[in-house]
Amino acid sequence: MLISAFLVTAITWLAYGLHAKSFIAGFLYLLLVLPIAFQWGFLEATIASIMAIACLDYFFTQPLLHFYMSDPQDWVALSAFEAVVLVVSRLANRLRQQAIETAAHEASVDRLYTMSRELLLMDRGEPMGAQLARLIAEVFDASAVALWSAHEARQDAAGTQQIPEDEVRVAFLCESREDDLIQGKFTRTLWLGSRAVGALRIVSGAGGMMDARTADAIASLAAISLERQRAFLEESSAEASRQNERLRSAVLDGLAHAFKTPLAVIQTASSGLLQDGKSQAVEEELVAAIQTEVQHLSDLTTQALLTAELEDRQLKLRREQILLKPFLMTGWSRFAQGLHDHSFEIDAGISECTVCADPKLLQLALSQFIDNASKYAEPASRIRLQVEISDSETVFSVHNFGSYIPPEERAKIFQRFYRTPESRYRAPGTGIGLTVAKQIAEAHRGHVWLDSDPRAGTTFYLGLPHIGREGP
Repeated sequence: MLISAFLVTAITWLAYGLHAKSFIAGFLYLLLVLPIAFQWGFLEATIASIMAIACLDYFFTQPLLHFYMSDPQDWVALSAFEAVVLVVSRLANRLRQQAIETAAHEASVDRLYTMSRELLLMDRGEPMGAQLARLIAEVFDASAVALWSAHEARQDAAGTQQIPEDEVRVAFLCESREDDLIQGKFTRTLWLGSRAVGALRIVSGAGGMMDARTADAIASLAAISLERQRAFLEESSAEASRQNERLRSAVLDGLAHAFKTPLAVIQTASSGLLQDGKSQAVEEELVAAIQTEVQHLSDLTTQALLTAELEDRQLKLRREQILLKPFLMTGWSRFAQGLHDHSFEIDAGISECTVCADPKLLQLALSQFIDNASKYAEPASRIRLQVEISDSETVFSVHNFGSYIPPEERAKIFQRFYRTPESRYRAPGTGIGLTVAKQIAEAHRGHVWLDSDPRAGTTFYLGLPHIGREGP
């Protein structure tokens, strides 16, 4: 304002000294007020215009050197001059504000671009939240940044000020959105579609430029970055699991092939001892026990080989039409050691029905169900093998009494090597059998599932779709 007053005084002295007419002096005043409006604002331009009007009246209108105008036209002219100056000053001030906003917007866009570029170069091996908080604080000159990640349930912070962890976590739980322009605080819930993935609070610094739109853009970029990190971690975990599965399958395959030869030798040697006829009764019992266990080891080896082949998709199905009644009447006791201690029933009412499947693999899958039932059923209880045919599939089921599988364990029971805590103490096992049954069903484009009730017992199901089936 002092500079404006000095400039008005200087123009007045110059115009008065040159005996300029009021029109020329008014034009000079107008040229002065416009830069003042652009440079400093509307208030300064208004005060300068009032000073200019006073000088025009005193120095350039009749009578001179008096605040009085004898000609009414001078009143009209000065009023018009003031109106024009105020309107032009207002427009100039608005253009100035727009220019400032445009510059701030360009600076914000430039910082957002910098942030986007740096996000692509972040180290995925380090926590994304900590890197994001540091990046926002550096790029936007924020005095404090706090980022809460819902996936990791942790807060990362950056800047010179401290933001309590509870405030940001509560903002996430309450899905808050707050703009405190006085203190420069912006709080945003990070959304990815309709799902909240975190919360962000930014406290702008003394020289920082921040507005609501910029805070929204930062929140969107932060949400995308957190989700990319989560997806990357899940992908890495899945890839590690696949590598572990491949390694485990390779180990199983190698061990199974290595076991085949010594098992065959032991079985041949024990058979030779029985055929020799010179052994005593006790020795014959021991040899028979050796043969039984060797056969059991051979079956386990076969399971391991099948598991490796099924997982590597190397097993080729040999489908054929299987007549169900003769198939169900096979000697299942040789597949389940404990079956002779139970009452075993077979529902063979479907005498002429067939199913299209690989008979050896289907027999192996059902034998796993029967062996599992014989291990965990109550002593001397009934085990039932049944077949039901619907319009879309053939369903085999094995039911036993005495074993109960809680709901939380049912989704895991078909995983390889998994055994429920109770089963580890009730019967020996490897946790492979049910996995083999599941993989055989899936190789036939079928599926397995189970029902379990503390009173009614447990039933395992294997469903095979009617692919290539020719009816009864």
